[in-house]
Amino acid sequence: MKALVTGGTGFIGSHLIEFLLSQNIEVTALVRNLNNLKWIKGFDIQFIEGDLFSVPPLPADTEYVFHAAGLTKTSKTADYYTVNQQGTASFFAALRLQKIHPKRVIYLSSIAASGPSSEGKPVRESAPPQPITHYGKSKLLGELEALKFKDIFPLVILRISAVYGPRDPDVLNYIKFIKRGFLPSLGSKQRRLSLCYVKDVTRALHLSSRKDVQSGEIFNIADQNPYSWDDIGENAGRRLGKKLRKVNVPFFLVFLAALVVDLMNKIRRSPNIFGRDKFKDMKQSAWIADTRKASEMLSFRSQYSLEKGVQETVDWYLENNWL
Repeated sequence: MKALVTGGTGFIGSHLIEFLLSQNIEVTALVRNLNNLKWIKGFDIQFIEGDLFSVPPLPADTEYVFHAAGLTKTSKTADYYTVNQQGTASFFAALRLQKIHPKRVIYLSSIAASGPSSEGKPVRESAPPQPITHYGKSKLLGELEALKFKDIFPLVILRISAVYGPRDPDVLNYIKFIKRGFLPSLGSKQRRLSLCYVKDVTRALHLSSRKDVQSGEIFNIADQNPYSWDDIGENAGRRLGKKLRKVNVPFFLVFLAALVVDLMNKIRRSPNIFGRDKFKDMKQSAWIADTRKASEMLSFRSQYSLEKGVQETVDWYLENNWL
C-alpha cells in the first residue's frame, strides 16, 4: 500500500504518518520546505517539496491520498480561504491533471464546518451546515471543492472534532493554567464539546481509506461522549498532582482578551489560535457531533478514554519540557 500525505509536518499529519508506517505502508509526504520537516524529520518516507498551488510530479502508483494540509490559525482572515478552499481546489486539480488514480482520497475537514449544536443536540452529517467562524466557513468551502471531484476520485470527507494529544500547541496553553493550580471556567455554565484523541483520529483516517463506502460520504469523527473543559482540566490536574482552584472568567474579559490578541497578531504578524474568531466558538453552549454514522459504516469508535488521552498528552508535555 502506498499513501500520499499533505500536511504531514503538522500535529495531526505527523501522527498519521507514524501510524501509516506502523502498518507497513509506504508514505510520500508533500512538504513546503525540506529544511523544516518538524516532527517527521528522519522518518523513513519519501519527501517531495512543493505546496498546494505548486504540486510537483507525484508518484503515479499512489493508492491512497490523505489531504490533511490546512490552516487553523492566521493573522489574516483571507488566508483561511486561500489555503482551505483554494488550496484544496488546486490540489485536487493537480491530482486529475497528473492522472493519479488513487483507490481513495480522504479530505480532513472539521466539525467547525457543521457549526455548533442547537440546544445541545448532536449534529448529524445530514444537517444543513451552519459554520460561524471564518475557519469553519473555509473548511466547508474546501469540502465543496473536494466534492466537485467525487465522480473522478473515490472521496471520503472526515469532519474531525476538537483534537488533542502530544505535539498539540493549542491545548498546551490551557494545561499551563492547570499546572499553576487554576481551573479556568468560561461563563456561568458548563459548555459541552466533542473531543478526539489524536491517535483515534489517525485510526479513523486509516479506516476511512479501507471501508467500501460511496464516494462523497461525510463522517463525523469524535469520542462517543461529549465533555467539558472542566473534565479536561480535572484530568490534567490529577495527572499533575494539583489541587485545582476553579476560576470563573466572565465573557466580557475573554472578549477583551480576544481583541488584544487579534491586535497583537496583526502587529507581530504571528498567528495565534485565540482571537475573536475563536471566541465565537467558545461562547457556544455546545459543539457535539453525532458519531453514529462513523460507527455503523466505518466501524469507528474511540479507543482512548479522556483520562488516558490526557495522561499521555500531559506526560509528553513534561517529557519534552513544554510544561
